[in-house]
Amino acid sequence: MRLLSILFCILLSIPLFGAVIFQPQPDNLFIVDDFEDADLKKMPEWWGFDDIELSVEPNNLSEFKYLGNRSMSLKGDPKDWYVGGCGTYFGVDVTNYNAIKLVIRGYGSKSGVLIVELFDDDNDNFELEPHPNVSSETLADDKFIHTVKVDWLGWKVVIIPFDRFVDGNLGIGDDIWNPYQEGSSGGLLQMQFVLLAADKTVMPRMLIDVVKLYYQGPIPIKKDERSQYVEDADFF
Repeated sequence: MRLLSILFCILLSIPLFGAVIFQPQPDNLFIVDDFEDADLKKMPEWWGFDDIELSVEPNNLSEFKYLGNRSMSLKGDPKDWYVGGCGTYFGVDVTNYNAIKLVIRGYGSKSGVLIVELFDDDNDNFELEPHPNVSSETLADDKFIHTVKVDWLGWKVVIIPFDRFVDGNLGIGDDIWNPYQEGSSGGLLQMQFVLLAADKTVMPRMLIDVVKLYYQGPIPIKKDERSQYVEDADFF
């Protein structure tokens, strides 16, 4: 597979970014985006790279109980399995959270593969700088990754505890999961979704209804055929 290209966002004004880009947050979780404003350019901004096709689409509310009105669509023609991806900037402290939660719609067994990438700040400057010699790498910050094979039809709740992520750029940064705003560190700087094909002859596509960071406590988790994990409905 050819080298995945990565686009980086450089933040110029930290206080302004934190105050303007994200919607008001509840106490127990951080809503990255629910796409209800139908705008990928603000609150927060999402950028696409390579051959990804990004859009906001209306949901069929009869398909799943916890859906909002809109979702972000990811699709595109693969080249040697790889399509492209999208990203958004955080600059947040995740001390109070231990998992990411997504609501994803698949279109069957060949919907695609979603790589979730999280970047923490290791050189204490609130910026994610690209490596000058390797376009797919950072200069000084860690990249942690987790792969989700989207092979189902319909909606599913996907929970990824932070401890399921693995270091995707060993030797760069401090190789330690520490996305906390201690000292002058920016904490968790950025998230990216990278889309791959499950079959080179089939265009991958999926919808993401909501992206949230939250604390997953030791509550027993019940299995459900329509979600990877089903927990407290109040989360939604």
